[in-house]
Amino acid sequence: MLIQDELYGSYLLEDVLVDLLESDEVQRLKDVHMAGAACLVNPAWNETRYEHSVGVMLLIRRLGGSLEEQIAGLLHDISHTAFSHLIDFVLKKEK
Repeated sequence: MLIQDELYGSYLLEDVLVDLLESDEVQRLKDVHMAGAACLVNPAWNETRYEHSVGVMLLIRRLGGSLEEQIAGLLHDISHTAFSHLIDFVLKKEK
């Protein structure tokens, strides 16, 4: 699969990366915004965790990272949910 990225250019991806990109778990990241609800205030703040994760994977590739490192970059946000950093403040423990 050939992937085109505005910042990092074109790359031919290995089958394992294509399989991961097409998985339901990674596709779900298209609906999780990096800035949470801020995209509702300003539509320009609309980067998703999917776009971010693909960018991290491509940056690692560009810097010469191994396939395993590229996979780690792609999957590093896989557990994020909507408003996931907000919960950090809600559950913050007092020192």
